[in-house]
Amino acid sequence: MGLFNRKKKYSLTDWMKTASDQELSDAYEQRRLQWLKDGQCGTGEKTPEMKMLDREISRRLAEKWENDPRRNRDPNYRWTDANRWDKD
Repeated sequence: MGLFNRKKKYSLTDWMKTASDQELSDAYEQRRLQWLKDGQCGTGEKTPEMKMLDREISRRLAEKWENDPRRNRDPNYRWTDANRWDKD
């Protein structure tokens, strides 16, 4: 794909460090569509690039969730308690 400059040795891992969340998502979607077009590699297994992008996207989302100031940090909190119809 046209995102990486191979002459300057700018690899996918280098690019992922500086790419925005939207750029990562777009790159993953571009590879996913190509993967579907090519017949899913015959096995349905994701390509190594797709796996790397997926891990980075997941890592960033988990980090955002961990640092979310609105998140309830009480270990005994159950989200179902907040949505109960039969409140005591």
